[in-house]
Amino acid sequence: MKIPKKIKKCFLVLLLAITVIFSYTCISFAAKRAGTLWYADNFDDGYADEFSGGYVVVDAIDARSKYEWEGADSQNGDLSLMDDDVELIEEGAPEEDGSPASEDQSAERADVVSGDWKMITVEAGGTLSKISESNGISIENIMKANELTDQHKLREGQTLYIPVSEDTAGVTLEYVRKLKDEAVAKLKHALPVEVTDYVIKNGDTLWQIANTFNLDVNTIFGCNKVSEGDVLKVGAIIKIPNQDGIFVTVKSGQTVEKLAKEYDIYPEAIMSANSMTDDSLKQGTSLFLPGAKVAITESVGKTNAVASKVKNTVSAKKGFGWPVAGKISSSYGRRRHPVRGSRDFHTGIDIRAPRGRTIVASAAGKVVHSGWMGGYGRTIVISHPGNVTTLYGHCSKLLVKVGTSVKRGQAIAQVGSTGVSTGNHVHFEVRSGGRPMNPITVLR
Repeated sequence: MKIPKKIKKCFLVLLLAITVIFSYTCISFAAKRAGTLWYADNFDDGYADEFSGGYVVVDAIDARSKYEWEGADSQNGDLSLMDDDVELIEEGAPEEDGSPASEDQSAERADVVSGDWKMITVEAGGTLSKISESNGISIENIMKANELTDQHKLREGQTLYIPVSEDTAGVTLEYVRKLKDEAVAKLKHALPVEVTDYVIKNGDTLWQIANTFNLDVNTIFGCNKVSEGDVLKVGAIIKIPNQDGIFVTVKSGQTVEKLAKEYDIYPEAIMSANSMTDDSLKQGTSLFLPGAKVAITESVGKTNAVASKVKNTVSAKKGFGWPVAGKISSSYGRRRHPVRGSRDFHTGIDIRAPRGRTIVASAAGKVVHSGWMGGYGRTIVISHPGNVTTLYGHCSKLLVKVGTSVKRGQAIAQVGSTGVSTGNHVHFEVRSGGRPMNPITVLR
């Protein structure tokens, strides 16, 4: 039977229309997922044990942007799962009713499980009563196993070891004490300090230099008499130690014990880093304090005076604005590090907010760093008048480049949890002359 030409023509038109619609749908979907790769559970890079959900989302958008910003030919290089700018995000396993697991529905995240205990990370809003109920273990046994003294003092990101039964609380306690002893032993030991001279090149910033040598930026400030506000002279030499810490000049009456207490580090670490055979100190000598940070903490009067000067320098009327709407989850000052568990000086404040929420410039200035910065993750640093800088860390996405002039309240990044972080938040710092200060004293 011969098919009429009109019917053939209609069929071809219909087929073409279906093809166009299908192609458009595919392109639209691809556009929405641009830069994001779905990776199955057949990992070859050792990630299989870290992700229990069967697959992860690999967020490569910012990695590709980084390569393009730096002028690299993105067509000639493949992204790797080991790249710092590739973020691995486990997709939540569905609940029994088929709905995705929600962060707000759980008080903890299970990380490691053994025969006697499981290690969990306390989520936002987590309480011991919720953890006790979800694990079928009494609050008393959880407190016993983790040597907790106050059941109401849990913090987001805190690690707890939960006995699998009431009978294993003692075994869990022994393991927790062993971990603490190992952590203390590690903090008491430091490598002998070695210093390398680095010659400043055109375009260098202290933030970039710190990242290059895998050091905390506080180390660069604490080992050199420079600040980000200073123009780094090409050819100038700065000191780069082989580990984080600061150099101090010994004053009259200072001892190893007093310095250790002042900077919240162990005396043994000071002696180890400086290859000391006894704890005697000579006035005027230079001493390296491993893991220490410099901060504006000498006196309340001095702190208030610096804060007043900073506010007036930036703007007599407006001062500094909040970078994001959220709740402070960690204050400025001495604390127990939420990830490492070691004693630490927190050089800023952490403001908890949902992933993707817009971060704005706290004050008008110029972007001097936009990129990855060690434990800070994706970070923006802005230079302001009067040798003042602000830092915005752990971002999921950066919206401005180095050299960009920004206004107060202008969008510069988005909230994330990159770098050494326990959850979505912004680590916000204010520095005067390179020295961190309590942001609360200048925020309005």
